[in-house]
Amino acid sequence: MKQNPQQNNDQNQEPKQHVLLAVSGMTPQIITETLFGIYRQDPTKVPQRIEVITTQDGRQRLIANLLGPDSPLEQLIKDYQLPSIRFTPEDIKVPEGDDGALLNDIKSERDQEIITDFITDHVRQLCQDPNIIIHASLAGGRKTMGFALGYAMSLFGRPEDSLSHVLVSEPYESIPDFYYPTPNTVMRADRDKISQHDLSKAQVMLAKIPLVLMREEMPTSLINEPSLSYTDTVARINRANLLSTESATVELDFTTMSICCDGITIALKADCFAFYSWLAQDSKAYPGEGIEPPKLEMKMPELDTRFANYLKAALHPEVAINHNCSLAELFEYANDTVAEMIEREQQKNAAKPKKSTRNNWLLQGNTKIDSLYSAEPDRDLKALTTTHKNLWDRLLKETNQAIKDALGPRLAEYYQIVTVNTAKGEDNGRTRFEYKGLKLPAENIHLKL
Repeated sequence: MKQNPQQNNDQNQEPKQHVLLAVSGMTPQIITETLFGIYRQDPTKVPQRIEVITTQDGRQRLIANLLGPDSPLEQLIKDYQLPSIRFTPEDIKVPEGDDGALLNDIKSERDQEIITDFITDHVRQLCQDPNIIIHASLAGGRKTMGFALGYAMSLFGRPEDSLSHVLVSEPYESIPDFYYPTPNTVMRADRDKISQHDLSKAQVMLAKIPLVLMREEMPTSLINEPSLSYTDTVARINRANLLSTESATVELDFTTMSICCDGITIALKADCFAFYSWLAQDSKAYPGEGIEPPKLEMKMPELDTRFANYLKAALHPEVAINHNCSLAELFEYANDTVAEMIEREQQKNAAKPKKSTRNNWLLQGNTKIDSLYSAEPDRDLKALTTTHKNLWDRLLKETNQAIKDALGPRLAEYYQIVTVNTAKGEDNGRTRFEYKGLKLPAENIHLKL
């Protein structure tokens, strides 16, 4: 019996690692309490690793109480025969203050801003790793820390991630030596040393908090941008939420062949930029009309005019062009412009060279592409139409995908190339033609030289 290749891939794929991410102050007990709660709810989801965000004072308390061979954490693992759980001093994360020293406590508005930004960025980084599943606990630390962790998980969390708070029954919350319900009777005094209580009788409840997942609604650039502050993240999202088709604007920069959408710059491939520019300029000049895809009814002069308009769109409208030049000459001029742009970009990034994902040509030549600008009189119209259609379909798909990748699906809808008009064919209305363009108002489409 043949095996499904997908089944083989699934079998070879390593299981994902569960990570407990917590914020903590001066109560390291919340770590073991949360671990116990996870174990009781689903032993298969017990974390293989723990990461804690805290202050320098909290770090010292965690090291003193939870690290070491006889720590309550190690005892919990032995008592309930849990798999090994990694937790080292390196897994305790403490942000630095403005003076470069580790933050001791959160006593000022600036301290609050530092810890909030740190939590937001750390959650963002963890959520970029597809091989881990995060269980975030907001049971410890200052209220600001818990809020920041919960909000960051909503911003960057994925469907498999989770958020919880741990609740402990009375009077065990006030017993200094309580870390988890022991499997056997262990008596401990309360904080006032008046009464003794059996730790095995404690009730620990892991209260799951539903996450409002906003990751798919966020600009992709926010998810990937390093060290973006909490304040900037929220400002970007709020600005995006206020956008509408009437208020969104796009600026085309011909010098860098990029588009700027809601303050986010997208460096398009040269061919995608020319395609986007072609349709954007048409939408600016003739709002709501759009450009139709190539179709069999088109004659060769119309196809040549379309290709000429595409080439010209790589250049700013104010750039002087010899309108009597051939398609081949126009093609060469447009390609030279692209090469110059790429060279400027490389010179600008010379100090910090990085691999460019942009092509240094407008269209890579081959037999089919050459036919688009050939002066040969015996070109095959049907083959030429097919080449035009394939080029149109590819550029439409790649351009819209690049915008979606940069902005996220919701924000991208304002800037992508869409159907702006339709028309029925002459064959009793059976054929429906879709005309493409931007839905933005003409005055919101800007062309920067």
